[in-house]
Amino acid sequence: MSAAVFFIKLYNVNYQKVYDFSYKLCGDPHRAKDITQQCFLRLWEKIDTIDSNQEDIFPLLFVIAKRVVIDESRRASTSAQAYKDILHTSTGSVDETVTNIDYKQLKHRLSNILELLPDKPRTVYEFRDSGYSHKEIAAMLNISVTTVRTHLKTATHFIRKRIGNATVILVGTLVLWSCRKGNDGPSIPTGPVTTAEVNRWILDSMQWFYYWKEGLPSTPDASSEAPAYFNSLKNAADRFSFLYDPAVWNTYPASIRSVYGMEVTVVSDDKAPGGALGIIQLVQPGSPAASKGLARGQLFTRINGQTLSIGNAPTLLSALVKDRKGQLKMADKAADGKVTETTEQPVTGGGVTEEPAVQQSLILTGTPQPAAYLCFNYFDDLQSAALLQAFNTYHQQGIQHLVIDLRYSPGGSVAMAAVLCALVSNHIKPTDIFAQYNGNSRLGNRSITFERAMSLPEQGTPVSFEQVKALQLPLNKVYILTGPHTASAAEMVVNNLKPYVTVIQVGGTTLGKDEGMVTISDTRNPKRIPWVLMPITYKLLNATGAGGYHQGLAPAYPVDELASLPLQPLGNTSDPLLAKALQQIGAPGGRIAHTEQNAPRQHITPGAMAYPVMVTHP
Repeated sequence: MSAAVFFIKLYNVNYQKVYDFSYKLCGDPHRAKDITQQCFLRLWEKIDTIDSNQEDIFPLLFVIAKRVVIDESRRASTSAQAYKDILHTSTGSVDETVTNIDYKQLKHRLSNILELLPDKPRTVYEFRDSGYSHKEIAAMLNISVTTVRTHLKTATHFIRKRIGNATVILVGTLVLWSCRKGNDGPSIPTGPVTTAEVNRWILDSMQWFYYWKEGLPSTPDASSEAPAYFNSLKNAADRFSFLYDPAVWNTYPASIRSVYGMEVTVVSDDKAPGGALGIIQLVQPGSPAASKGLARGQLFTRINGQTLSIGNAPTLLSALVKDRKGQLKMADKAADGKVTETTEQPVTGGGVTEEPAVQQSLILTGTPQPAAYLCFNYFDDLQSAALLQAFNTYHQQGIQHLVIDLRYSPGGSVAMAAVLCALVSNHIKPTDIFAQYNGNSRLGNRSITFERAMSLPEQGTPVSFEQVKALQLPLNKVYILTGPHTASAAEMVVNNLKPYVTVIQVGGTTLGKDEGMVTISDTRNPKRIPWVLMPITYKLLNATGAGGYHQGLAPAYPVDELASLPLQPLGNTSDPLLAKALQQIGAPGGRIAHTEQNAPRQHITPGAMAYPVMVTHP
């Protein structure tokens, strides 16, 4: 049994047990997921030392999980002690020290200085600043502890020489890599928080980070409440910046997918009661929609008793999101096109739907050379093991053609997008440029390599380029399936692979989110501003400077999956998008079958959910 097959077996058998144990240790489902991820990454590093005849590996995973928790606790304790040391050694309090510097200029200056450092010293400095020990950094970067100390000494000397010793310690610990703006002035206001104070904080944040800061109104009306005030500042071209209160769920942007865990669309159909037919395109496992037995391909003709039409569909779909509950009138469509209404299906939102990153991973048959299909839905750092597992299988199978289905991917982590891109082709090297960020006149422009992007996950443990390198495929071409739900980091994959491989895009035009954000919140103690601001901060480009896809990335081969009903299961070779890709690969069975004679002419698709592209280091 190969090491890869053995690892997959261990992963499948033990994942849930490790997660349950981790949850008992920490009591936090997200942290438990991270601990489980780290356990299997560490297990993979040791896989060659484990006897493949060993049936019960859980005792080892039990020890690894405990060690991960201990390491995390130690790092947290180290960070806390470092903070206390700063308080004791500073000439004044943290607020008094910050009073003596221009916070914003200093942060920008320090960020620029770090960019001047060579890659290795900069990376070591950032890992150390994040609480990792010399030994852990050495292991992650595959260098000696002595080399770690040398790089750290180089970085510290370089920074101190340019910015001053005490200030480096303060800023490096408190603000440098938080991507959040804390104290913006010399003093923290006292007394009740006023509308004027909140709005000043919003405007000040926008003037620093906002991509369109030059277009901000010079004298905005600051008397309105925060959401209305924020909307008055937004540029007309801005579709995605938002403001929300973490304590108030209905201030966060919502969609059919976020509420019910499904994607739907409405198409015109002459034989439907109101001339329109609702189609369920995707249902996530464990979601509220799945709990009601809903599935991809099912049809409906009414929402809350009102007959669907192209004219009223947007309003009815919006009501489903706002009310978080409703009724769908299900229907069947016969081969002759006749639509028959069936049962009334209640739907209720609620709970948290775990988006599986790898929705489907299949080895395709009937192709001239070995081919695989990957339906990748969620760029989640905590699910990197599933992606690595899939590519390990492709590597073992000698895959020569790869179809990546991103048509329902709302995006997610930039780090995971870099991992997926790097896995596609062994032409990609760690120092190659993954993305370019173009900001406003204050933030400027910068580039980020694959290695650096991968080292900065939003959550969990980074996937190293060494892990990816062993699994890279020898591809010169990749087939990517897209549609109007393809957004954010998923669009980055389509655009950012183009400098390195030929991208054959099949399906529909993507959403058009070519922008990155930062998270801005009030980190003062006591906290005064409850809102969290997520403004568009950068435009995203690939290594050659190509971007500007705010109207979406158009496919080379347009295919409408809704023109052929019923919808086929994802990964089925009769699915029109996959069939078109297979046709381009040269598979004999790659033909597109249309099962209805009168294809829908109009589509009403509710606003697609797009996870923000978070730019970690503004």
